[in-house]
Amino acid sequence: MTEIKVILSGVGGVGRNVTRLLSARQDFRIVTAYSRNPTLAGQDLGVLAGIEPLGVEVTGNREVALVEPADVLIVATTSFLREVAVDLRAGVEHGLNVITTAEEAAFPWLTDVPLSEELDQLSQARQVSILGVGLNPGFIFDALLLTATGVAWDVQRIQVRRVVDISRFSATIQRRLGIGFSQAEFEAGVKTGSITGHIGFPQSFALAAKCLGRTLERIEKTFEPLIAERAYINQHIGVEAGQTGGFIQRSTGLVNGQPWISAEFVAHVDPPAVGFTPADAISIEGYNPLDMTIRPGCNPQLGTAAMVANCIPRVIEARPGLLTVADLALPHARFSLNF
Repeated sequence: MTEIKVILSGVGGVGRNVTRLLSARQDFRIVTAYSRNPTLAGQDLGVLAGIEPLGVEVTGNREVALVEPADVLIVATTSFLREVAVDLRAGVEHGLNVITTAEEAAFPWLTDVPLSEELDQLSQARQVSILGVGLNPGFIFDALLLTATGVAWDVQRIQVRRVVDISRFSATIQRRLGIGFSQAEFEAGVKTGSITGHIGFPQSFALAAKCLGRTLERIEKTFEPLIAERAYINQHIGVEAGQTGGFIQRSTGLVNGQPWISAEFVAHVDPPAVGFTPADAISIEGYNPLDMTIRPGCNPQLGTAAMVANCIPRVIEARPGLLTVADLALPHARFSLNF
């Protein structure tokens, strides 16, 4: 395989993990990286990622980075389609395939049809591809779920559940998810949109429905806090007794007035302490039903970086346009040196 050259947009937790993984693979090379964080400009990307220096200096200038010859741009900055659209356009206009971890980009037509059509047309014109992917959405309730339906004769109902330890997420992400607030603050934040919980279940639902020939009428949601009975302190955030240490988020997609796909997401800074065991579960009802549980569950940080890295060759091979994981050949791991 010829060497694949990569540009990074965003060198936070995901970007640094992708750096570690790709640097251990001989057929990949990160040629440059850019960040909106001015304190990171001029720093060596390898040192930031906790590995040996790579001789790749982070820049704060997008255009300076994008003139570097490369094959793929990875955008690992935010969850929202409109907020990554500028980077997606810029990458495509420079002739790059683009992968983004923005959850809304996993099935972007659900969020913004005109923008999705624009990006699709632009990427087709430039003969490159755009993909939104991560661990969830992207793998667990998308690629893995759809692969599991390969042994089903029909799919009458889908139920999925994910329990996650979120203590290793950055303070910014934990706060955005809803950690460290009083119940009143949590409820107010949910109303204003500053507290989002997990973003991505509607995208996973829409992709499953499209692939399996169903039409979702609506998605019903509930979002409730888990109030801590004692203090929790992790390396990123402290939670006092009486504040939110986690939450339970439920979503149900209805077809013909009946639940067809449902998801429960339990997130906490210490799940076992409140009676939850990290795991991922998928149940498919129908002729030849299937129940599957992954324990201890997919690691959010490592799994997201792996899914992004392992999709790079598939995105390069894929047809031009705005894609989902259902449009790709099966991603898989590659040979890596020791970490």
